[in-house]
Amino acid sequence: MRVITKKRPPFMTTQRWLFVIVSILLAAGTAFGIYFREIQMPKWSADREAEELAIEAGNLAEVEEVYHHIWDKESWIVKGLDQEGRQVFVWLADDEQPEIIHASDGFAQKKLKDAFEISKPQANIKRIQPGLLQNTRVWEIFYSVEGSPDRYYYEFYRFDNGQFLEEYKLPAGTEP
Repeated sequence: MRVITKKRPPFMTTQRWLFVIVSILLAAGTAFGIYFREIQMPKWSADREAEELAIEAGNLAEVEEVYHHIWDKESWIVKGLDQEGRQVFVWLADDEQPEIIHASDGFAQKKLKDAFEISKPQANIKRIQPGLLQNTRVWEIFYSVEGSPDRYYYEFYRFDNGQFLEEYKLPAGTEP
C-alpha cells in the first residue's frame, strides 16, 4: 500500500514575495532620494545663500523667486517684496556690491513677453529671466523655432527699457 505524504508548503509564499518586492522598492526609492539630494545640495545651498544675501542687502520681507544667470559672469537675481510691499530685484554678482532695482524702474516682464510674441509668433518661449550681459542688466529670452531640426535662440533686452541688445543662435547640431 502506498503511503500518502502531505506536500510541504513552498517557502516563498505570496505574502513573502510581496514583502520582498515592497522592501526592494522602498530601498531603491530611498537610495534614489539620497542620491538626488546629494546631487542637488550644492545648487540648493547656493540658492539659499543668494536668498539670504538679498534679504539682508535689499531688506526684503518676502522672496518670490531666485534666478541664477551665467553668461559673461555668474550672477544671482532675487525677486521679492520689500518692507513696504513693493516688488524689487536684487542683483548679486561675484565681485560687485548688491544692486536693488524696483520693478517699477524696469521694463515689465509681461510687457516684454507680449511684445516678443507679437514680433515672433512662430517662437516657442522656453524661459524669460533677468541676467547680466556685459555688466548690463538684461532680460534674457530663451526660445525655439520649430523646424527640421528645431532652432534655439537667446535674445537679450535691456532691463530698464526693453530695448533689444543682442541675439545668439545656437547651432542646430554637431558633426561627428
